[in-house]
Order: sequence, then C-alpha cells, then structure tokens
Amino acid sequence: MKISHIILSTLLLMIFNTAHSQDGLTQSQLNQAASQHFGTSDYMLNKAYAQLMGVLSEERKEKLKTSQRTWIKFRDSEADFISGAYGNGSMRPLIHAQVLIRLTEQRTSELTRIHLNEITP
Repeated sequence: MKISHIILSTLLLMIFNTAHSQDGLTQSQLNQAASQHFGTSDYMLNKAYAQLMGVLSEERKEKLKTSQRTWIKFRDSEADFISGAYGNGSMRPLIHAQVLIRLTEQRTSELTRIHLNEITP
C-alpha cells in the first residue's frame, strides 16, 4: 500500500510539473494538462473510496455511499461556481479543473485518513 502511494505521489508530481511548466504552452495545452491531472486525482479518489468500502460494515458502507454522492454534487457545483467567474473565456476549463483537483485531492486525503483510522487498532 505504501509503495502504491509513493508511485502515485510521483505520478501526480510529474503531472503537476508538466501542467505548471508554462513556458511555450498554449492555453489549450494547459487546459488539457489540468484535465489529465484531474483524471489522475479522480482515479486516486476512487481507489481511496474502494479501500475504505472494503473495511466498513454494511450500514457504514451505505452512509459512505450517500456521503460520497452528496460530496460529488458539491464538488461539481463548486467548480462550476468558481470557474463561472471566467465566463466563456479560454481560462475557464483550467480554473474548473483546478477546483476539481483541489477538492478531489482533499477528499482523497480525508477518505485515506478515515481508512487508516479504521484499520489501526
């Protein structure tokens, strides 16, 4: 488990560095890099969710499902709200993805923390 977190952290750092080395990149390329970063963040969130689901009682699994569905609606609405300040500008997809990334990585950390509390005696 720790090795997969190290590999994931390295992968995320590589994507982050690619997305943030803006020399010579077009706005479209920055938007695409941010979208890919979000894809990786979402993948890691799904992994953390699955790990936590694997250790919960049936009752708590149902509560987590409800919580996660509600959180996803919040995350998506928040990204729409924040990026909405950019109208239909070319930066809007980048800002939208950055909000999704930030919130998704926070949620991943939270689910991971809960998982660790569940498995630690």
